Amino acid sequence: MQNLRHFYISGIFLLCLTACDTKQTQTDTKTEDTNSATVSTTECYSYVTDKDTIATQFTLTGNSVTGTLQYKLSGKDKNTGSLTGQMHGDTLLAEYAFMSEGVQSVREVIFLKKNNNLIEGFGDIEEKDGKMVFKDKAALKFDSNTPMKKMECK
Repeated sequence: MQNLRHFYISGIFLLCLTACDTKQTQTDTKTEDTNSATVSTTECYSYVTDKDTIATQFTLTGNSVTGTLQYKLSGKDKNTGSLTGQMHGDTLLAEYAFMSEGVQSVREVIFLKKNNNLIEGFGDIEEKDGKMVFKDKAALKFDSNTPMKKMECK
């Protein structure tokens, strides 16, 4: 009888030990998830020629992107604005809010990250809810004539 009681007490002790061990592991996992979700990185890209400049600097937190984007193209008005969006694998899908000729505008922009370059996607656009958006994202063409090269942020 005493052996049976000892067996039950040992079993209960092992169950408690296992339960405590599991709880500790779950806590450790949650801490790791919280830490990885708060990691932010800043990336900078630019395309510069004698007459044209396209540049962006954004912070990536998880899949969320916030930053700035600037176009200074020969023969066109310069515009600088904010970039807000999401990374989907190697593709940045964002809204670009900017001032041009005294008018606030918002348009959808899509960039493909490839070999330390950021390549802008182009396609047919339409106005929807006060923003210019792509009609068909699957039909976009990524213009490699103006790739923004990754650079060190200043």
